[in-house]
Amino acid sequence: MKKRIVLYMILLMVAGTTAMAQMKGGVAVKVSHRTQVVNGKRYFVHVVEQGQTVYAISRAYGLKEVEAITKKDIHFLQVGDTVWLPCKGQKLPDGSVAPPATGQAETATPAATAPGTAAEAKPATSGQEAGAGRSAEPAAPQGPSAAVRQRVNPQSIVVSLMMPLCLSQMDKISTSKFDVEQRGKITYKSLEFIQFYEGLLIGLERLERMGCNVVLNVVDVEEPTAEAVERAFVSHNVAQSDLLIALLTRQPFEKAAALAREAQLFIVNPVSDRQEIVKDNPYVFKCLPSCEARARQTVLAIRRTLPSAHVYVVHSGAKAEKRSINALTAEMDRIQGMEYTLVDWAQSAKFTSMLKNTPQSVVVSVYDQDKSKNRIYVSQLLNKLSSIKSRTPYLFTFDDWSAQYSDVDFSQLQSVNYHTFYGDWHMTTPSHKDFVETFRDRYKTEPTSTYAGMANDIILYFVWGLQQKGTAFFTSPVIPAPEGVIYPLSFAHDRQDYGFENQNALLYRMTDFQFQPIP
Repeated sequence: MKKRIVLYMILLMVAGTTAMAQMKGGVAVKVSHRTQVVNGKRYFVHVVEQGQTVYAISRAYGLKEVEAITKKDIHFLQVGDTVWLPCKGQKLPDGSVAPPATGQAETATPAATAPGTAAEAKPATSGQEAGAGRSAEPAAPQGPSAAVRQRVNPQSIVVSLMMPLCLSQMDKISTSKFDVEQRGKITYKSLEFIQFYEGLLIGLERLERMGCNVVLNVVDVEEPTAEAVERAFVSHNVAQSDLLIALLTRQPFEKAAALAREAQLFIVNPVSDRQEIVKDNPYVFKCLPSCEARARQTVLAIRRTLPSAHVYVVHSGAKAEKRSINALTAEMDRIQGMEYTLVDWAQSAKFTSMLKNTPQSVVVSVYDQDKSKNRIYVSQLLNKLSSIKSRTPYLFTFDDWSAQYSDVDFSQLQSVNYHTFYGDWHMTTPSHKDFVETFRDRYKTEPTSTYAGMANDIILYFVWGLQQKGTAFFTSPVIPAPEGVIYPLSFAHDRQDYGFENQNALLYRMTDFQFQPIP
């Protein structure tokens, strides 16, 4: 179902003081002192209220209409849209002067330093690292590969966020036409990733209420190249952070991870499923569940609900599938009497008849070729499985096909009792309900669990972990889930020279075309 996508830029977690400016018709524009520095430039962030126009908003901030940054069609602003207005030292209606437009030292400064807001650091509390100086930093154990350095600033936790906002190409982004044909284009990517910002900012607000002082350094990486990542890493002082969250595609992330390792900076990958991102780099955190965690939950679910079922593991023989197959077979071998068969899809001519002759069967798919082959395979497998009416098998996948493939047949997924790991919101779960309602109220659109939900969880988990355990958190990154976390995280690694993977996999089943969590 197509959704109306409203494009927001960055809303900050600390509100500034406001002044009033009058516009024609008697509608007042509240001038906010909330600011954000992006790519070394400072902007006011104005949220549109009823009856406001770009002209009136710009004038209220002492600027010309053409200087405002907004979505493409400036004539149809809606309540809740965001307008960015450059700080140029202009005098504001309340008599104050806009903060500096640029400044190296201010690149990582949050809105708390805007005029009229509280910029003082919060005092240390029980469980928080002492704020007297770096000497108070607890000595963290060091493994043979990852050295854990001290915090950049004992009074605050500095988080850098690298992702493609594409701010300089705002005029090319349209919110009036959004469909699957835009996938891979700049218009789609900006709209897809913006929810990550929005979810992260909700998490930041909760952290502030919990007593955390967080400095957010936003780094816009517009070009998907290693060279662009390196330029941004250096120009925005990313190395001077306590944590780096990088929502980047494969090659840019690999470059960011290499730079992070050189700087002894831990880096979080939010949504990549590739196992190799943790190989030989102990500074990487992979947030999607490891294949071992998914295999464990899959086998447990099969054993609980279908104890006598025969399991067919469908693969293609590709190298990328080896770890998943090993994890599954290891888990099934631990259970006495559990029967399974490995099925090479290229030699599966008799697969349908095998399923028809099996009293109760489960298909676990780990097939992973290139994108075009995967799409064809998904369609073919679903056709085979859904054609079996009398003994319809149960289907388990490690990746959510309903999210990956826009043309997947939901009726077929429903008919094969589809199970996967990246389900949608479950509104009877308090943390899900609270986040979705907050997001809807704030951004006037529906949040995605993949981007908005993951961003909320990452910022909450990692910042709270640093708050509670200091830098020792990086050597043992397991803490009780802080309030507000939607999908619990828990990290471990197989080897000292490898990064960490999330070991907490939550399995969902499609019921009445909705995903429901498996207890």
